[in-house]
Amino acid sequence: MVAIAQLAERSFVKGMVGGSSPLGDPNMSYQSRKRKRSKLNKLKFFIGLNLVKFFNKTKKAVKRRETMRFSGTKKVMEFLRARNRTISPNNLRINEWVDEYLDRCFGRGEPVNILTQWCISKDLEERFKKQGGDFAPTKKERKFFEAELPQIISMFLDSGFRLNWWITFNRSYLDSGRIAIELEKKYKEMILELAREISLDGNVLFLDWEEDVLGTRPASDKSILENFKQYIQQRAFSIEFQRHSNWAEKEAGLCQTKKELEKDVKFQIACEVKEGSFLLSEESPFAGEFILMPLEAPERYDFFAVLADSFKRRIVSLLSLYPWRLE
Repeated sequence: MVAIAQLAERSFVKGMVGGSSPLGDPNMSYQSRKRKRSKLNKLKFFIGLNLVKFFNKTKKAVKRRETMRFSGTKKVMEFLRARNRTISPNNLRINEWVDEYLDRCFGRGEPVNILTQWCISKDLEERFKKQGGDFAPTKKERKFFEAELPQIISMFLDSGFRLNWWITFNRSYLDSGRIAIELEKKYKEMILELAREISLDGNVLFLDWEEDVLGTRPASDKSILENFKQYIQQRAFSIEFQRHSNWAEKEAGLCQTKKELEKDVKFQIACEVKEGSFLLSEESPFAGEFILMPLEAPERYDFFAVLADSFKRRIVSLLSLYPWRLE
């Protein structure tokens, strides 16, 4: 009886160590686990194989599209991407939408629409004072007109494209960010004088955003203001609030309460959302078919994409940033 009891005890322990139920056959449990592992490995192999096939197909499709591009498009895009990498380590990469847009323009014989927005805001008052009651070009403003603009224009023209480049003077959306009209005129005259010093051959047009493009002052998107938290994440708002607060205090010389700053930031965001939607709409001068070459960091256009998902695909960041700022 003792031997039987000991044998039973050993069998029980063996079953438990094997990981099976003491009531089942440990050998059958092992076989079952083996089969499950085999099926799992086969599934993993199958998924991995299909992922490899998928990525290979994607790479081939991309290469095929690149091969089918016009030579002019390839040449310009190589130039644009090379410059794009020199702006900042984390600069927004140029989306393939731009390649496709250039190809469409080339194939149809249409000019490439480029939009560059030049900021006219309160910090110019501080600059005017620091420059002794007048405006003198900054190094970046000279670089833009003497080097960057002519080089980019030449690249497009030499590659067989025509250009329709709009440089628009954009006032602040906010009352607190606007400057006197006379001071604005002085600054624009200085910028236009720089433009006259180089040959643009009708490829670039300087416009006032409000008077020449919109025909009115920019408006906010009411749905954004009325349901702000539904559209704008708190983190995104906090980052923009901090950025605007620093600008208002250190660059524009404004003295505002936290409540006033919050109201301004919400209004500005609602205006940016509306402008992004407008630029991609049929009502805009470009009807969504344009490249945005900004003079500000690409993330400054994040809110333009809130109701216009594909807006940031059009951004080609390769110009020196914030040329109007004093170093």
